[in-house]
Amino acid sequence: MKVKAKAKHKLKSYLRWDMLYILDKIDQGGEYSNVVLDRYIQNSKRDQRDIDLLVRVVYGSVQRRKTLDFLIEPYIQGKKVESWVRSLLRMSVFQMVYLDRIPNYAIVDEAVTIAKTNGHQGLGKFVNGVLRQFMRHPLRSIELIKDPIKRLAITYSIDDWLVEYFSKHLSEESLERFLASLNEEPLISARINPLKITQKQAIDWFNLRGMPVEGSPISSFGLRFEKKTPIHSELFKEGALTIQDESSMLVAPLGQLKGHEKVLDVCAAPGGKATHIASLLDNGHLWALDISQRKLKILADHLDRMNLSDRVTVHATDALKYSPDFQDLFDVIYLDAPCSGTGLMRRKPEIKYRKDQTSIDSLCQIQDQLLEKAASLLKPGGRLIYSTCSLVYEENEYQVQSFLKKHSNFMIDPVKEEEGVPKKLLTEEGYVRVWPQVYHTDGFFISRFIKSKD
Repeated sequence: MKVKAKAKHKLKSYLRWDMLYILDKIDQGGEYSNVVLDRYIQNSKRDQRDIDLLVRVVYGSVQRRKTLDFLIEPYIQGKKVESWVRSLLRMSVFQMVYLDRIPNYAIVDEAVTIAKTNGHQGLGKFVNGVLRQFMRHPLRSIELIKDPIKRLAITYSIDDWLVEYFSKHLSEESLERFLASLNEEPLISARINPLKITQKQAIDWFNLRGMPVEGSPISSFGLRFEKKTPIHSELFKEGALTIQDESSMLVAPLGQLKGHEKVLDVCAAPGGKATHIASLLDNGHLWALDISQRKLKILADHLDRMNLSDRVTVHATDALKYSPDFQDLFDVIYLDAPCSGTGLMRRKPEIKYRKDQTSIDSLCQIQDQLLEKAASLLKPGGRLIYSTCSLVYEENEYQVQSFLKKHSNFMIDPVKEEEGVPKKLLTEEGYVRVWPQVYHTDGFFISRFIKSKD
């Protein structure tokens, strides 16, 4: 979005101008909503009430983008509309349809002011006309759409191809529950550092301070918070806990670490799983690789805060080119592979509109190469834990099957309920598949291999 000098000056106090600026960063800048919002919140001087409203409108406008476009379309009448103006219309209509605390006249008034100031008088009239027509007419009916795929795609605001894809793997009822879950607010979760505190001690600590929290239903390391984040708490500052989604907390324990192992984390940053692995070691050691120096700095900061730095060696390198500076192979290797992120569509709603089959095919090739590399670094009898935050079968079950066909010296080591993983998350093959609607977490996939000793 090209920002006019007068708009930068005149609109700087407008909360909705900040909303629009952030939406443009997401829509045109390609940033993830959670990242750009976190950055805004850290630097903002606005009060909490304004920040809460901004987060709600930004997330909602992205989550409901396809639905909002459907509702607005009759009043645009095929006109070519600049991206930032479309974002302005979306966020205005979102507030009218999904929020009730703001009068419609105030929404229209500010939208028109923004359009005139950063655009021109005619643009202000256009925005005014679209929004006032929208207010005068009943909502356009989604139920009249005959094609069931298109109807679901617009109802739950997701690309048609993803609805069609998941309809092949889920029943009609499960599909609707899954799609609906993608528009729910993500829970705030944190993981304890078992070297410093137990789950019960952490729950008691927060409850004593009037901060409602409960234990995770899927991980004995996890905590769920109602609204307030724990990052400003003394427990976080002292390294007794860290922020992590519950589904990814399942990964580290599945290495069945005894504490003495030589462990490799192939794609380690920003460090949720790496710090978990390190906390389960004693006289063992973790080598943490990642291609991103910036993300490894975040990992190093977390390791330092949690007093785990002496257990981990961090390498900024392309994992495919990595060669350890010792002869022995690794006892356990974790590969949390780059993926489509389709399990994160609730937390990063723009993923619903950014992915296509071609991009997933490219990711599958990278995953295959990383699995080959990991296999070559694992000692006979060792375990390889492969995970993704994807729900796409090509990146998960089909990737595993392809790997096994090429490697007769590897077999699946089925994950069992006795290991602390809820039965609902286990597949017949012994994989872990976390659908977000089941426990209100991110979507996730985990498989575990063993390399034969001969």
